[in-house]
Amino acid sequence: NTTLAVTQGAIDGVSGFLVEIAILILAIFAGDVDLGLDFESDEVRWGIVLLIVVGIAAATVAAFRKIKRLREKVLPVIQDAKNALVDLLKKPGRALGLLGSNLATRLLMAGSLWLVLVAIDTQISFAGCLVAVVATNLLQGLVPVPGGIGVTETVMTGFLVGLGVDQTSAFAATITWRVITFYLPSAQGFFAMRWLERHDYL
Repeated sequence: NTTLAVTQGAIDGVSGFLVEIAILILAIFAGDVDLGLDFESDEVRWGIVLLIVVGIAAATVAAFRKIKRLREKVLPVIQDAKNALVDLLKKPGRALGLLGSNLATRLLMAGSLWLVLVAIDTQISFAGCLVAVVATNLLQGLVPVPGGIGVTETVMTGFLVGLGVDQTSAFAATITWRVITFYLPSAQGFFAMRWLERHDYL
């Protein structure tokens, strides 16, 4: 069922987004994670950045309001996702399980990055690795590239440099981490999918 699959994906995506925002708030404001961002610097015109973000949001809303076919396709999915989310929140055990699984996933990804950095004789705090993973995941979604290929590597390298890792080590750690967490699983998934199709499981 396509609608069910999209709805479940939307719920998982929303819960993951909430977990990531909570992680960033706790790690940055309650911990000692410093990304080296200077919001008072003249080098970055934050007003223009905000204007661009608002412009993109306004263009998205305008397109949604004017294109009837887009509304007809998206609105039912949003409504189904909303109903499913309300139903999920009525069952605290399931809601906590969903949020907990998303949190566990982020912790495992951060742990793998921390171990990669240790392996190349470079070390930052686990909280720093967690922030780098979560922030990269949030920002890569702004660029519509399948799998975040290229975008993820660039963004994470930048975050690691901001956390105090030298550029060469940051790039090496990012590439190694991506191979372990994305490229190898994707390759295995391709062959697994082919096997399932050959045996009529899909």
